[in-house]
Amino acid sequence: MTSRFAVVVAGLALGGLAPACEQKPSAAASDAAGAPAPSADAPSPAPRESEALIARLPSCEVRHRGFLLDLGTAATRASRGFRAEPFEDVADAEREGASVARVLVPRVSYEIPLDEAHEETEVSLRLRPGVARSVTAVLGERRLGSVKLAAGETKTVSFPVLKAALAAGRYTLTLSFAGRPRGSSDPLAELDWIRVGPPDEAGASYAAPTLRDLTTDAVLDGVPRRALALRAPASVRCRVLLSPDAELRADLGFWGDGKGALDVRVLADGEAPVVLEERKLTGGPGATWTPLRVSLKEHAARVVALELRALESTKGGRVLFGDPLLVRTSEASRVPEASTVVLFVSAGTDRRVIPPWGPSGGLTALGELSRASAAFSAYRAPTTVPAAVVGSLLTGEPPQVHALEDQAARLPKVARTLGELLKEASGRTAMFTGAPTTFSAFGFDAGWDRFAQVSPVQDVEATQPVASAARWLDDELGGGEAGRRLLVIHARGAHPPWDVSREEAALLPPEEYGGQLEPRRGGIVLSRLRSQRRGQKKLGDDDWARLRALVQASLNKQDVALGQLISVLKKKGIWESTLFVFVGDVAPGDPPDTPFDPAGDLSEERLSVPLLVKFPGGKFAAKEVHTPVTTVDVAATVLRALKLQGPAGADLFAAAEGMEPLLGRGLVASLGDRYSTRLGPWLLEGALGKPPRLCQLDVDPACVNDVFALKPIAGWAAWQWTCDAFSAGATRRLAPREPASIDPDTGAALTVWGDI
Repeated sequence: MTSRFAVVVAGLALGGLAPACEQKPSAAASDAAGAPAPSADAPSPAPRESEALIARLPSCEVRHRGFLLDLGTAATRASRGFRAEPFEDVADAEREGASVARVLVPRVSYEIPLDEAHEETEVSLRLRPGVARSVTAVLGERRLGSVKLAAGETKTVSFPVLKAALAAGRYTLTLSFAGRPRGSSDPLAELDWIRVGPPDEAGASYAAPTLRDLTTDAVLDGVPRRALALRAPASVRCRVLLSPDAELRADLGFWGDGKGALDVRVLADGEAPVVLEERKLTGGPGATWTPLRVSLKEHAARVVALELRALESTKGGRVLFGDPLLVRTSEASRVPEASTVVLFVSAGTDRRVIPPWGPSGGLTALGELSRASAAFSAYRAPTTVPAAVVGSLLTGEPPQVHALEDQAARLPKVARTLGELLKEASGRTAMFTGAPTTFSAFGFDAGWDRFAQVSPVQDVEATQPVASAARWLDDELGGGEAGRRLLVIHARGAHPPWDVSREEAALLPPEEYGGQLEPRRGGIVLSRLRSQRRGQKKLGDDDWARLRALVQASLNKQDVALGQLISVLKKKGIWESTLFVFVGDVAPGDPPDTPFDPAGDLSEERLSVPLLVKFPGGKFAAKEVHTPVTTVDVAATVLRALKLQGPAGADLFAAAEGMEPLLGRGLVASLGDRYSTRLGPWLLEGALGKPPRLCQLDVDPACVNDVFALKPIAGWAAWQWTCDAFSAGATRRLAPREPASIDPDTGAALTVWGDI
């Protein structure tokens, strides 16, 4: 029994109880979410996608005579000891037009990556002391020394140069402030920037290129550009997973009198940098913009760092990268318009037991659906809490944003679901659920024309929600009224209790089974096993064989109801024009873990669930799609098919067409403070506040070897995506967590389900 549900159940027994780390979507993605979709016969192309590198600066690394951190901005948030917002030790603020970090506690730390070995290392920083009278710096395990501070004096200070050699790698820089008067809560200091690199002769006169200094509105020959302005030697390095059709575009120039030189490089872990382009520039009165277009195809499908460097610049001049963009050179089609959308969610279903990933067996309807659908083999759920997954399917937001992140929470009242959005547009909506995790107690009943829940405690077949949904759809279509419709079904799927009679169970393998699993009490038995000590909660081989047989028998029965639902669409003549989505919530998991955990570990076995999409017009039928997608993309595709605006997400139609994310995409799954992030072949796992583990699944499927320290480009790219996801919970969260109020009937249903 979970601790939160334990409190709820105790109450029932006593009398009954009635998210820069933020990654903003591109303008093209936002436009695509709300633009009208084309007809099913002729899907029209979406606007050509582009990403402005200037907008991505906070997630890039800036180097100028070493590694530079611009404090008080989103640029530092991925460097805070693998924590995520909100931070309690510093507060972002402004002073005299500069962003600063107000230090609120005596000790703060930042992660510093050194991409090459240093014989000597200097740490310098610009700050304005508050009540602190001194600051001490430690880099890794080496104490650098202390600097005295004078109140009210903004200055650049440098610690004594570290004469010992440092190898390339990640180091923690810890700053300790002393001298705060007893009882004072005033800020200890305000930090502007930190530089870690070779000793610099400029000393106190050194001027760091902060994010505001790096960007400017430059005009050459009467032509304005928003530009990166770099003073050599300097660079901006952005980690990306490039699509094959990505191209770098910019206008190059030199601001001021004199000359400059630049290059564009690609860096990858364990490889020598590759120079893609080199240019020499001339400034002065006749200076003009020179166009740059660089294909990045040769570096696609792997995590790399794209670096723009200023190699030389005359004193006082700047090398300009005007309007630097990463552009998609090909066009993607949008999902065709659909007047009817069916979203069929199958609880607890492992994709390996259904076609096309597994045998068809007795799954006739699913076999037919798989042949008519695109199968998304790289689809990944965002959490292992089933209600949170469905919350993302219905809101288009990740769990950190819609705030249903644990099995005792409910979907907030302010969350706007697909059903509500379509109702506001005069559409018709219905949701039928046989899974207690999406009952009304968890907030899933709001905003539907029809909502019905069928408890597993009731003496009715598991197919009842699907059959009721088919009748609703038949009635809706029988009137002959034009309009848009959305039908959502959360079926019991593979989850216990299994709709199998004792007589049917006796015929299932293994023969003469004498274990503890039985159809009606399967969820209760598994819940009891989970509550035991780790060494005791184990299913034997015979138990697993019986469990799989019960799952298959239950799915076979629900497959018949699925076939009847599809038959309604065919009889009404709209099957071809319907967008039909079959998706799992959370998979049960593999041995030796106890299956169907209501909040299980973030294992790939639990997160890899089926996603079949039959598009209007039948395009991409029987195609296996390897483009990485997740739950919010399902919601975005549904909205676009219904010509509705909503949260941004990838278009599954474009993904089925083979369109990879322009700059890559980390699929972040989270559970509390734990996370599991997939970025191409890389898997990053960990808990907030601790160094993560990184493995490369295509060469290490069991994820045995931690290569985070050896693969800094891939590792930090995956962490940046993870940081962005958690920060979204701090910056875009719809509402505070709302606890579910569990009524006696729902409590009984959850008990039989095995969640309490």
